[in-house]
Amino acid sequence: MKITAYQGTPSAADKAANLGLVERVCRAATLLGSDVTVFPELFVTGYNLGERLLTLAEPLDGDSLDELARIARTHRQAIVIGLPERDGDSLYNTAVAIDAEGRLLARHRKVFLFGEVEKRLFRPGDSFDTFELCGQRCGLSICYDLEFPESAREVAWRGARVLFNPTANMSPYHEVPATLARARALENGLVVVYANLCGHEGDQEYTGLSAIIAPDGTDLARAGRDTCLLLADTAPSQRRWEVHPWSTQLADLQSWRDSH
Repeated sequence: MKITAYQGTPSAADKAANLGLVERVCRAATLLGSDVTVFPELFVTGYNLGERLLTLAEPLDGDSLDELARIARTHRQAIVIGLPERDGDSLYNTAVAIDAEGRLLARHRKVFLFGEVEKRLFRPGDSFDTFELCGQRCGLSICYDLEFPESAREVAWRGARVLFNPTANMSPYHEVPATLARARALENGLVVVYANLCGHEGDQEYTGLSAIIAPDGTDLARAGRDTCLLLADTAPSQRRWEVHPWSTQLADLQSWRDSH
């Protein structure tokens, strides 16, 4: 599988502009021979928007998903991207995977919400599932999810070989992309795709440092602090390691999350 990861800054609350950027990036990725392009957390709307996310959120049968499906079909490019999802009266911080035919393959709702703003706005998800993309078993997590070792272990135990992680990691947490993302790859024999925001969004400064990381914890591609498009062919690094569940179950982690 050839993977591209986009690192950039979305236009705040401008879904049309951000979807237009997604299309331009996917067009370039297809020309580079990529199979799937990964975008950061809440990239469809922007991350640092507070209460505005309540009005920008859509259900998964909304216009933004329709447009993402069209982009995927047009450019024959699978897409992984973050967006705010409305489900009835509930709001979720969600990432979706769409294949090159425009089919919705998977949805992940962020399980471990970061900070008081996220906890106030969003309901947490409750699972880490896997899906097939380009003949490989894959998993999804979002940003802070990756900082809990059991999250990546769960998708690896379910047979995943690639973990896509849309992210909005901000200063001063530079060691998350530099250290923890590599550790999750090495611990579990996974390719980890860490697609982060960069630059400023309001009072938020993002760390950048997006990466596509091999199962041995080494970087196949690594960004700096500026806008860029990473490309890596993961096929040479796809060793399958034996992965077993830890004694600490995901339910125990969710109980910890709910108490903090």
